[in-house]
Amino acid sequence: MQRGITRSLGIAAAAIFAVTLTSCAGSSGTPSDDGEETGTIVVWDLLVGSDENWKAVMDQVDEEFEADHPGIEIDRVAQPADPTVIKQLMQAAAQSKSGPDLIMIWAWGDVLTLKPSLAPIDEYISDEARDSLAGWEGVTFDDATYGVPIGLQGLGISYNAALYEQAGLDPESPPTSVDELVDACSALNDAGITPIGGGNKEGYLSGWTYSTLFAGTATADEAAALASYESPMNEPPISTAVDGVMELVDEECFDPNMPATPWYPDGFEKFQTGQAAMQFTIYSQFGYMLDPTIGPDVRFIPSIANTREPEFLPAGAMNVWAVTDFSKHKKVAAELALFQETTKFQQERLDTAGYFPNNKGVTFDEFLTTHEGATALVDSLQGGIKTFLPAHNMQDAKTNDIFQTQIELAMLGEATTQEALDAAEASRQEQFPVLMGTE
Repeated sequence: MQRGITRSLGIAAAAIFAVTLTSCAGSSGTPSDDGEETGTIVVWDLLVGSDENWKAVMDQVDEEFEADHPGIEIDRVAQPADPTVIKQLMQAAAQSKSGPDLIMIWAWGDVLTLKPSLAPIDEYISDEARDSLAGWEGVTFDDATYGVPIGLQGLGISYNAALYEQAGLDPESPPTSVDELVDACSALNDAGITPIGGGNKEGYLSGWTYSTLFAGTATADEAAALASYESPMNEPPISTAVDGVMELVDEECFDPNMPATPWYPDGFEKFQTGQAAMQFTIYSQFGYMLDPTIGPDVRFIPSIANTREPEFLPAGAMNVWAVTDFSKHKKVAAELALFQETTKFQQERLDTAGYFPNNKGVTFDEFLTTHEGATALVDSLQGGIKTFLPAHNMQDAKTNDIFQTQIELAMLGEATTQEALDAAEASRQEQFPVLMGTE
C-alpha cells in the first residue's frame, strides 16, 4: 500500500534539484560511447531491501545476467524509497561522477529532475523491446528516452459487492460513469452505508479522484499535452475533471469525516472493515482481494466516464530504471534495465508479489485465481485499451502541493474550484521553464 503513495510523492520534489544537477553533472546527458563491457554494474534498487519477493526475483535476474555476460558482476544496493534521500545521494554522485550505473527512480518528475545526470538510451532499445512495454511517456523528454518503465501502477475504484446488494444495487453492473456513481452513492446513503471511504487530510485523495476522472474527461492527445506540461490547470480538460470530483463531494459520496481523516492508514479502515462500499484504489492494493474480512466480495472498476468514454486507463510506470550519465558501462547497464523487465521476470513478480506488469507478454491466469475481482481490469488491458500516467503524477512538487491543498479547501467549501485551479495554474507557469528546460 505504501508503495503507491510514495510513488505519487516521488514527483513532489521535481523542480528542487533541477538547476543543481545541471551544474553538477556538467553534461547534456549524451553518452560519449557505449562504455566498458566488463566490470561491476552498481544498481540502486528501492525495493530490494524491503520486499523479499522482489529480492528473490532480482537475485535470479542478477545470476542469469552475469551468466550471459562473462566479466560482468552486478552489485545491487538497497536504497530507501524516499525521494529526498535519493535526490541527495544522486546529487553527491553527480558531483563526484561516481556511484550507480543504474538507478530506480519515479517516472516523469524524477526523470525531469535528474535528467542532466542521466544518459539517453534510445540506441540500446530495440523496436521489439519498446513495443513490449507500456509507460514510455513517463521517461521520454525532448524526443529522448531516459529510462525503462517498470511495471504498471494505476487507479480505479474498488467496491464491495455484498454492500452493493444490501443497498439494492446490482454488483454485476457497477457504475460506469460519474452520473451512475452518484446514483449508487444515493442508494448506499439511503441504506445507511458509507458510499466511498478515504481520507483527505493531506490532500492525497484530491489527486487520486482527479486522476481517475481525468481519464474519463480527456482524450489521449490531451493527456499527452499534460505530459509535456502544456495544459493550463484552470481550463478544460483539467477543470472539467475537477468539476466531476466536486460533484461527488456535493452529492455526499464520501465519508463525512473524509476531510479530517489521514489517507494512511486511517483512510482505508472503513473499506477494509466492510463499512464503506467503495474506495479509490491503486493496483498495488489488490491485496484487498485477499483480505479475510472483505476479500471474496471485492471487485474493481478500472475506468469511469465523466464527460466521455475513457480512451485510456490512468496507469503508468510504477518506477523507472535509468542509466547514469557518469556510468562507465552505459550499454551493459541499459541491457540490464531491459532484461529486468522481460516477460519472464515480470511474470514472476506478478505471480509471487502482485506487482502489476507493463509487459504485454505476461499472462494473468494464476493471478486471477486469487484476485478474481480484478477481472474487469485484466479484460480491459487484454482488450487493448491504452494506458497513460495518472494526471496528478505529471505535476511538479510545488504545483502538486498547491493543487492538492487548494482542492481540499474547495471540498471544504473554503475556496471556489476556480480559485483553487487558478492558484495551481500560477504555480505551473512558474515551474514550467525550470522543469522543461525552457528558461
